[in-house]
Amino acid sequence: MRHRRSLSAVLVTALAAVGIAGSLSTAHAATPSAPIALSVVGGDAQISAAWTAVPGATGYAVRWGTGTRLDRTLTTRSTSVRLPRAVNGRTYSVRVSARGVSATSPRRTARAAQWMPTRITSVRAVPAGPDRIAVSWTGGGQARSVKVLAGADTTTDIHHFSTPWMPAAVHSAVLTVPRSLRGVIGAGTGNVVFVKVAQTNSRRADLPDGYRYSAADKYTLTPSGTWSLAGMAADTAPTTSLSVATWNVQSVTASAGYAPQNRWDQRLPKVVANIEAHAPALLGVQELTTARIVPDCLNPSGKLQCVEQYQTLQRALAQAPVPYAIARPDANAWVYAHANSYVDSELFYDPAKLAVDEAGFISPRDLTGSAWPSSMGNEAGSWARFHFVDPSGGQGRSFFAVSIHLPVGDDNGRVRKAEATAIARFMDAKARQRDGTALPIVFVGDFNSYGALQDDAGDLQLLADGYIDSAATADRTNLDLSTDNFSNGRGGVDADYPVDVVRHPYPTSRIDYIMLKNSPHPGSYRNLAPIVDGRFDQRYQGSDHNMQLAVVGIGDPIPAAAG
Repeated sequence: MRHRRSLSAVLVTALAAVGIAGSLSTAHAATPSAPIALSVVGGDAQISAAWTAVPGATGYAVRWGTGTRLDRTLTTRSTSVRLPRAVNGRTYSVRVSARGVSATSPRRTARAAQWMPTRITSVRAVPAGPDRIAVSWTGGGQARSVKVLAGADTTTDIHHFSTPWMPAAVHSAVLTVPRSLRGVIGAGTGNVVFVKVAQTNSRRADLPDGYRYSAADKYTLTPSGTWSLAGMAADTAPTTSLSVATWNVQSVTASAGYAPQNRWDQRLPKVVANIEAHAPALLGVQELTTARIVPDCLNPSGKLQCVEQYQTLQRALAQAPVPYAIARPDANAWVYAHANSYVDSELFYDPAKLAVDEAGFISPRDLTGSAWPSSMGNEAGSWARFHFVDPSGGQGRSFFAVSIHLPVGDDNGRVRKAEATAIARFMDAKARQRDGTALPIVFVGDFNSYGALQDDAGDLQLLADGYIDSAATADRTNLDLSTDNFSNGRGGVDADYPVDVVRHPYPTSRIDYIMLKNSPHPGSYRNLAPIVDGRFDQRYQGSDHNMQLAVVGIGDPIPAAAG
């Protein structure tokens, strides 16, 4: 269920309203020898002024008056003021001088007016430190107040928060994501924060946040589309670089009724070509099942002779120019030992870069107990412990990895939540070492949900358990394409395999993830939609999903969390 929240953001701004205590500063502070940059805006019965902070200043003297006169003075420690009781239609002059430092602004003028605000021409948002976003804008005016709205969707009404109303002359603010929302759109979530700038020329003191234009309240909003990730803490820890991918390759049974070119036998060479083209050291694959290639094939008692889907990719990758190995090759035997089960997700690796220490399968039915529906097949995943292969013959850093496919469907939100929570607990136990430390965990998969908009999403459960999303990086591509292609294009015989690419107007939802725990070191992230000249490249379009590729840092073990 979606939640709408109206929460006050912690506002850090060099252009704060009068009455905010303390000396405030910005990243663009003036030097004592430079003139103070001053902005003046006229609104309904009000003139507002805002200026850059001056290092060393003990306060500011604001001189103002009608016409060209500067016959009135007020002092403040803030960097913005409202000058009340202005007469609409009259022009006013303003000049600001620093106290304790030699710095003065040019004289600026503005006319008080009661009409609708003028248009803001541009808005920019960038990460600004842990859980913070810096927002700046140009244009605007003929207003009394301005504020920044933020949220998880383009209208900002989902997981909403905002700054206080500020004097209209303010043109920048730094938002801090509230604590209650940091597990959804804060640092490390990989979920974008959309922002809009609102202006009003209303005299109402209690004007609420609005999500649309209002002539009655003289209220305007900038268009949708401005966004940023929340900032993260600086990363300076020593790590070993790991290229890791996740890819739902669509099961042989799911595509059995599709056009011949979109069935597994025709897609398999494309899957191999795409993997070889991007060459991740570690690859988690979903919907690579234990379904038999020939559905009617029967195994003689005690003999597993029928070829299964995962084996076809296993054999093809083993013979590829850059060969890959599978962490556990005996999924078929595991299935025979577990009634009403199938293995859906596997881990492949480049043996020139990684080695397997141990590996196994994950049974969500066993981990979740009564939370797993009796009518649902046991869709198992894979886990493994790896270490980096040292070219000198030694052993590099170690880490755990897991590949999983959470259940699809709106009705299975409770099951997804229970499974993600249970597997996180299972992997925590695996990662905990005898010396009290915990190894890094790389958790990949198709989660069939999007945490920015769905409270029961798998990524939210992992974030709550201490994971971060490897997509929480500015070095990221194709945010305007979903990770599955049903909504990314048009044309094609089967809707899952469009021909022409149609990008979304803004960053859109995703369901495929690469998550990290005990090693919060994201580097780069690629949504690898195979596109050439605006069309899907048939050489690499081996699935209805796009491969997700991240370069992350694997660090040393950290102290294990209690519990």
